[in-house]
Amino acid sequence: MAVKARETLESKQISITTLGILMVVVVGYTLLYNQFANTLEDYRLKTIVGVISLVIMMGGFLISLRFITTAYEMVITHDRLIIDRKIFFWKKTVLEVKTDDIKKILPIEEAKKTEGQMRNYTLTNMDGKRKYVIQYEEQGKICCVKIQCSGKFHETLKKQVKI
Repeated sequence: MAVKARETLESKQISITTLGILMVVVVGYTLLYNQFANTLEDYRLKTIVGVISLVIMMGGFLISLRFITTAYEMVITHDRLIIDRKIFFWKKTVLEVKTDDIKKILPIEEAKKTEGQMRNYTLTNMDGKRKYVIQYEEQGKICCVKIQCSGKFHETLKKQVKI
């Protein structure tokens, strides 16, 4: 299996503005919890509220980490396109499609709604990484996947698919 092209799409580093907003939310949440907990007299109720607040904060933290650390690794071989999603150190193949099954590769602006399953493997708008829609056939249905890649990767994919 000869690799024709490989590209990794990673999230940008968190901006100072976003970090500031997260800090304000955490401090505000902590102050609101403290004010609410101080008004309660029952010790058991304080404990329940504290545990629920902790679960909410940890859930929010884990969700934000999931979006910050998501990366996509795309590989074009001689006969297929493979996309792996990496979150921290977990890696999962989310798409594996034969190049013979790919029907169209369009810029996202030109894409029309397709029947079948729609998947999205893009991140935020990044310099030098345009978004494209790949239409392919799977089990007799036309499916659609959104990817984000460089112009060089896009050209290699078009050559491999022979569109």
